Amino acid sequence: MRQLVATALDLVERLYVHLPLKRSMYAVNPVQRLRLLHRRLESANSTLPDRDFYDDLLNTFSELRDLHTTFILPEPFRSTTAYLPFSIEPCVTRGKREFVVSHLFTEGESGLAAAEEKGFERGVVVTHWNGVEIARAVAANASRELGSNPAARRAQGIASMTIRWLGQSLPPDEKWVDVTYRPRRARRDRRETARFEWQVFQQDRTAHRHGVAKAATRLRHTIGMDERCEVERQVRRQLLRIRSKESLKGLDPDSAIVSRMQDVFPSCRNVVTPAGTFGYIRIATFNVERDTPFLREFIRLVKRLSQKGLIIDVRGNGGGLIMAGERLLQLITPGPIDPVRFSFLNTPRTARLAANYPLFHQWKASIDQAVETGTDFSQGFPLSTAARCNDIGQQYQGPVVLITDALCYSTTDIFAAGFQDHGIGTILGVDPATGAGGANVWEYALISELAADPVALPPELPGDASFRFAVRRVTRVGTNTGLPLEDLGVRPDIEYRLTRRDVLERNVDLIDRAARILNRQPTQRLTVTRTGAVTFRIETTNIHVVDAYLGHHPVGHRLLRGNTGKYTLSLPRRAQAGRSMLRLEGFRNDRLVAATRLRLQ
Repeated sequence: MRQLVATALDLVERLYVHLPLKRSMYAVNPVQRLRLLHRRLESANSTLPDRDFYDDLLNTFSELRDLHTTFILPEPFRSTTAYLPFSIEPCVTRGKREFVVSHLFTEGESGLAAAEEKGFERGVVVTHWNGVEIARAVAANASRELGSNPAARRAQGIASMTIRWLGQSLPPDEKWVDVTYRPRRARRDRRETARFEWQVFQQDRTAHRHGVAKAATRLRHTIGMDERCEVERQVRRQLLRIRSKESLKGLDPDSAIVSRMQDVFPSCRNVVTPAGTFGYIRIATFNVERDTPFLREFIRLVKRLSQKGLIIDVRGNGGGLIMAGERLLQLITPGPIDPVRFSFLNTPRTARLAANYPLFHQWKASIDQAVETGTDFSQGFPLSTAARCNDIGQQYQGPVVLITDALCYSTTDIFAAGFQDHGIGTILGVDPATGAGGANVWEYALISELAADPVALPPELPGDASFRFAVRRVTRVGTNTGLPLEDLGVRPDIEYRLTRRDVLERNVDLIDRAARILNRQPTQRLTVTRTGAVTFRIETTNIHVVDAYLGHHPVGHRLLRGNTGKYTLSLPRRAQAGRSMLRLEGFRNDRLVAATRLRLQ
């Protein structure tokens, strides 16, 4: 216990990048709290039961309201998830907020079979939880959650009513839950009550040893993810498979396109709405091993969707590989992408990291200067270079709507911020803000390896416990340059309240709302085809001017008439010498609206 507290104290004081912010926003002092806990443990007569110790340590981190920065309990907790055999989601019905059972999971000893006989089914409205009015029960649960803003805490509170990863929270105090609900086919004043016992889902211990991030070893330092959200997402997916006895493909049986990465893109299809037919793609996670295969699959999928407009749905996406989210932006906009900036806390430990590892050398000068300037944070630099964030170019030229919620976290926050800061399209949010996870998070195993300080930060912690820490904070770019993401998140352009049909009928009203937004946006098209050694066929729709470049050198400028156009671009042979890329930019009313590229060599 003393070793765990000493390690936590070292990390909070010398590495935790949000410490100044959290002290100011929440009036907390985790350093002093850890010192007091350590003193209790050092007392000769002190005895502290495991449960009390874990509660104290978990509560110290929960006060920070930071899902990136947590204590991870040892086995058997870290590979175990407690759950009830159903999930609930909020919606608005006739102007009134309700909580509806959205999914049913396993049967067995949970009490679900008996409840189903009394009309407990998908779609029933939950009115009370252990005798407490459901809205009040959710609010009380939300107050205990780590979300960085009120919207995130509320969303986390709803989710944890029925599922809890024990790696970050001890088992529920109650053995069972009494749920009062209104059956679907009954009088509105009729109520039933069913009792459900908490169940346990056991995951592979080996897979949880150093977290669930899938990033390749060389990319371990570029993760941005809410691990609890990712674990619980994986568990829900497994429980749905057990319940339906179908493959992952079976979860979305009428999809027009089946992804080769079903866990990442569980739904991809054209949606037919009163406003027209548009593409829809769900990105469930950015937790991928490498960013390039992820981008290739996204390109393959959206090329097969309607080009009149695209709906990207990232609700519930807890993040993952930061470069996957940042590099994705270039595929849906003609303009250049400026990656977000990351800063270290200025401490002797971060100074040693910057001095000892080439990966962090660009932060060294500003950390060293902190002795003179007294600033809390280093200068900000991108994790993904500007060149890498613009190395593919636009692949989808239609208008785009992004759907977010308060469970969008970390890399998904960064993606949503980039989407807004570069003016790519409209953000339609079902909550007032995203989850506000504005940092690059490191697992303890990586921290210990890089710190090379086996006395203060030993490679293995007692009981195989662990920590995760926000090490580099994020600041935004573009129209919000310098604004931190942590605790603030990304506010949507349009806020939307989910309906009952959304919860039970695959987001039909939400998609219709997104479709109406897309229907008001103009569409455009710019393509290039090579027809000879030095000739190219250019085709346009709703574009007034086309500029052509070989590398960074202009080689063509064309004014167009009418809504569609076709012409031939001829280049001198000598102009292509040493140039490997032809780039075209299309403008409408002096605004860049489409871009395309053609590799020549």
